[in-house]
Amino acid sequence: MINQKRIRFIRNAALYSTIAAVVLSVPIFTQSAYILHLLVLTGIYLMLAQSFNLLLGYVGYLSLAQTAFFGIGAYTSTILAVTYKQSFWIGLVLAILIPAVIAAAVGIPFLRLSRHSFVISTLGFLVICWLIARNWVEVTRGPLGIPGIPSPTLNLFNQLSISFASRTNYYVLTMVFALILHLLLIKLVGSRIGRAFIAIREDEALAQAVGINTMKYKLLAFTISAGMAGIAGSLFAHYITFLDPTVFEFYTLEHVLVITLVGGSGTIGGPILGSIVFTVLPEILRAAKEFRLIIYGFILLFTVLLMPEGIGGKFKAYMHKRRIKEVYAK
Repeated sequence: MINQKRIRFIRNAALYSTIAAVVLSVPIFTQSAYILHLLVLTGIYLMLAQSFNLLLGYVGYLSLAQTAFFGIGAYTSTILAVTYKQSFWIGLVLAILIPAVIAAAVGIPFLRLSRHSFVISTLGFLVICWLIARNWVEVTRGPLGIPGIPSPTLNLFNQLSISFASRTNYYVLTMVFALILHLLLIKLVGSRIGRAFIAIREDEALAQAVGINTMKYKLLAFTISAGMAGIAGSLFAHYITFLDPTVFEFYTLEHVLVITLVGGSGTIGGPILGSIVFTVLPEILRAAKEFRLIIYGFILLFTVLLMPEGIGGKFKAYMHKRRIKEVYAK
């Protein structure tokens, strides 16, 4: 048993190290500003999609407030950097903590509702955040937005300063955070906490009957997912260098829902595929901008009707059947 665990650990460490090396070495093979721009957005939307995935795919609760936490994280980091001249790293920490604290506060009443009422409540919370961003002009500048958001810098031992103003450096920064969150998500869903999440998803009443504190675990998942969305929001704001209330609008929500559901909620790899495809697809559809949301809507509708488990779920089911055949073949 110990040897098997050690072998599994070494194999996984080698696999993830290889993936990290390949992902981080992309700028060696291309210096195209356009391609790197798409890859940075892919990494940011992947982190936001994984925050959806944690709650929807593993706990079974659809939260439309994830883009609200994304926007809260973006505004937190932006206001600290522009108004109070704080470093990106301080802003990033608070962009995690503030959405997480807000999620813990609103999650207590929201998560006591039925799943359908929970969805409506989180949608209402998103609309409230949009209204605050538009009307609290003294802080957010309203529809005018906040320009001049500085790029992150990293000072090492007061000797070396690394700027992330270039797309190459920002790509590396984004992918480091995306890889860290990805590994943490794998660790989380494979732990005892993750098993409690899945039990709630499968049958909440039964999970409660066997002694799982369902409210505690739902609130934990909601809080963690809000912090993940806050990281994505902070990175988004400092990359785009401009922020306005459109960050709370439905395009972002629909975009990330499509990434998560079509990619495959409840799988680790599904949102990765979804974030790649649906970051590139809008660029292909740029000429048909007025039809883009309609096309997204049809893609989401057909996925729900014909492939509810998403691409990642289909692949997972295929691999499961293949392993069963291999076992019976032996």
